[in-house]
Amino acid sequence: MSDSSDPIQARSSDPKLRQRYGIKSKRFPSWITYAIVIGIFGGGWLLWSASHFSEPEIRSNLISFNALDSHGIEIRYQVQFRDLGKAHRCRLVARDFGANVVGELTEEFPAGTPSQTKITLIPTRALAVNAGINSCQTL
Repeated sequence: MSDSSDPIQARSSDPKLRQRYGIKSKRFPSWITYAIVIGIFGGGWLLWSASHFSEPEIRSNLISFNALDSHGIEIRYQVQFRDLGKAHRCRLVARDFGANVVGELTEEFPAGTPSQTKITLIPTRALAVNAGINSCQTL
């Protein structure tokens, strides 16, 4: 008996029968192409965002604060600047027990300051229970 008239072989080689029975050609699946493209762009975005946001323009760190009396609170903090060619400004705030702002101070740092640890007295209008760095920006 010869295998030259194999019905499965005949069905898989005839294009009309392949279309009728839904037999796909053995080519690269299209979903893999989409997955590779999304993976390349998604991976690139992840690498960019990880490197960009791990080294911010201005890094500030609150070290401590000490409530002196109802007229002032002392704050110790550290700032680091990536761009040394520009001046920078940080806004310090003091808050009372109800988280209301009772004192505010803006400190400016001249261009060329890479990092600095400062102790500053924030004048307050009532007894402050904590202090912090509200924001820092490049001028």
